[in-house]
Amino acid sequence: MPVKKRALPKKSVSFSDDETLTKSRRSGDKNHSQIHDGPPIYVKRTIKTVPVHLLALLYYYIKLSHNFDAVTLLYMLIPLQLAYLTLQFNANTVYGHKILRLRMSLIPISLGAALVLTVPCMLIIILLGAPIAMLLRETWILSAHYCVLGLPAIYSIFKCNFKVGIFKKYFIAVAVGCWISCVMIPLDWDRDWQNWPTPLIMGAYVGAFVGYSIGSYI
Repeated sequence: MPVKKRALPKKSVSFSDDETLTKSRRSGDKNHSQIHDGPPIYVKRTIKTVPVHLLALLYYYIKLSHNFDAVTLLYMLIPLQLAYLTLQFNANTVYGHKILRLRMSLIPISLGAALVLTVPCMLIIILLGAPIAMLLRETWILSAHYCVLGLPAIYSIFKCNFKVGIFKKYFIAVAVGCWISCVMIPLDWDRDWQNWPTPLIMGAYVGAFVGYSIGSYI
């Protein structure tokens, strides 16, 4: 009798392990990307971040101060910027889906950082054409105004683990205000407010006001 051959099961090749490995790699890359990017950081779009105090200080500087006293203006700016940081800017900054809580220990650190930044800021202003020998004190006062105007952004950079990208637009806004206001100095009008660095201080305040008002929409 002929011997019947047993039907052997067909062998098939499965790539399930490879698919699992590929999925795990994709998942790992996604998780790594999330870890690398970090939690979301943004400033809420609200009128609560409008720095009205800058307009008040600008009015004082132009209309009420004696001979455009930039030093007294700076003394007035520091506590008002701290109040703005505490009550408005920080209260509307979101980091990791949570409103940032104010960390008091970072405030003196931020003030110290703003003071240190006045030196490189002054050097940059000199490289861009500011007088070196005669008006060095006035140039440093201008850089101090610039850095204190950026104080809320400096604090937020420390608070948000040095995420500079979202906050650099506020520094740019102040710098653009200074740069545009330079056109007033060479005009032959012979006005007191054309003296260095009065127009640039005015421009810095206008730039800071615009930057903090619309920065969250950009």
